[in-house]
Amino acid sequence: MLSALLLASAAAVSAYNATGPYGVHITGKEDSAVDGYAGACHAGAAIEGLCFIDGALNGNETYQQFYFNASGYDFETGAPSSYGWLEWELQFTSGENGEIGTAPSALQIFLNLGSNVNTALFYPGIDEYTSLQKADDGTLFISGGVDDSSFNSTYPNPTTYLGNLTNWHLCYQYTGGYYYQSIAWVTTQPPHNPSCVPVDLTLEQITY
Repeated sequence: MLSALLLASAAAVSAYNATGPYGVHITGKEDSAVDGYAGACHAGAAIEGLCFIDGALNGNETYQQFYFNASGYDFETGAPSSYGWLEWELQFTSGENGEIGTAPSALQIFLNLGSNVNTALFYPGIDEYTSLQKADDGTLFISGGVDDSSFNSTYPNPTTYLGNLTNWHLCYQYTGGYYYQSIAWVTTQPPHNPSCVPVDLTLEQITY
């Protein structure tokens, strides 16, 4: 099994702070022709990728409905944490009458040791996830760590940090066991996979 990227976190979930549903708008940072929405796409047994669907959002389709689940909340104000994970509800049938049930699946970014392109996949459960943040405008980002681009034998003082990162890319890639155009996280530039183009992921509230 692939190793989860270090950004993936073990969740000690005591509260369920999901908001949504949202559409995930995928827009090109450099190529304005990239303008569509994410859809959960089959990548293996109960595993989904985050695939690109060109054009308008179909908010009635469950494969295009996602949730942002805060990893905690302020005990004094009750406000949800700015940190959380992207979630998709996996549907399944159970019982003799084939009742439809759902189970939450959290997005994880998986490390590819031979490349800087790391595929985003939904796995059942919320015990493990990649910690994301949602900006006021709905943009999804990850807080960067220490900037080591100028490190040498001298102790860095002051230490500089990378800030908020939006290293999402849309790539033709193996997504689980299938080959799709789907979302990945590129750790450094340029992407090892030449098909990758930089994109933003923005949550848009679905209203009925």
